[in-house]
Amino acid sequence: MEKENWIFISAVLLIFVVAFLFLLGSPTYTGKVIEVNNLDDALGNLEGIKDEYNENTNRLPGFIPRIFGNEIMQIEITRRNGSVENVDVKTIAGKVVQVDDINESYTMEINTSEDTFDRILSSEDQLDAFRKALDKKEISYKALKFKTKLKIGTIRTILKVRSWFW
Repeated sequence: MEKENWIFISAVLLIFVVAFLFLLGSPTYTGKVIEVNNLDDALGNLEGIKDEYNENTNRLPGFIPRIFGNEIMQIEITRRNGSVENVDVKTIAGKVVQVDDINESYTMEINTSEDTFDRILSSEDQLDAFRKALDKKEISYKALKFKTKLKIGTIRTILKVRSWFW
């Protein structure tokens, strides 16, 4: 009886992991998500970038909207001259609903440099450039609320397991 329980529990866990991997989707999209090449252009057209991103969310791997789906983020970008640009972004269900002047508590902080930001934006494969910047720790992020910490921890674990298969 004990062996049968172990087999059943193992099967349920395997199904659970496979279902999560499926829900995350495979990273098949390559290319530009937004058509802007540098920080100055981005800051000059935040509403346009918001609209363009929202139009292209269906082209993103499934885990991107799940990670950043319902968050209030403060994005801090350190310029080459040492000054800092802050952009506030609020998302609901994976779509950006508001940029700048958000008077709510942040759930996540994201930090990067102007060089990294520009390299991602000018890349022909922005998602791959983003992933590489994360891997190199050129982008840092910090969850500020318990729910966000739990979500990011879970996603990190799932992505680690997923990397064994893809």
